[in-house]
Amino acid sequence: MPEDLPKTFERCAEMLKQKLLSYQNQADVYYNSCLTEFQDQLKLLEKELPYVSQLAVDSLLKEHKQKLSYSTGQIRHRFNKQLENWESMKAVHKNQLRPSLGRPDNLVHLDALCQEEIKRQKDQADGIHLNTQMLQNCAAECAQNFVSALAAFTEKLLLELDESVTIDDVQVASK
Repeated sequence: MPEDLPKTFERCAEMLKQKLLSYQNQADVYYNSCLTEFQDQLKLLEKELPYVSQLAVDSLLKEHKQKLSYSTGQIRHRFNKQLENWESMKAVHKNQLRPSLGRPDNLVHLDALCQEEIKRQKDQADGIHLNTQMLQNCAAECAQNFVSALAAFTEKLLLELDESVTIDDVQVASK
């Protein structure tokens, strides 16, 4: 070891200077290779970003479609139960019809049965109209929620993109 040391201070300083310059050159090469790799990753990110954005929008759309399907399914389920009630009431009224109701002394019973059926038909028509209105309102509300969520997502994405580093922001150091 002592034999590796230079004999003069000037020679020692020159050797130290050469080592430091060599280390600096190695550091610059490593730094530039890291920046080049970082630029390559940014290029890949910029290339793939539209696909990521599309996947996010598709996921948002799928989520809102599921909410719409669930909500309309509940409305339809309630309507189908009510429809079953109206059909069973119709069957009851049909079973109450007898030839004997046509006699003049049963006219009051026949009129009462006719009035009940007319009321049932009106209730059913009103229920169908109400169901249609509820489905339309549900669809409009779900569409509004989707548009709001999409606007919020887009705003957040644009803010993120404004803050992100681009290839142009990264400069390879010159030698």
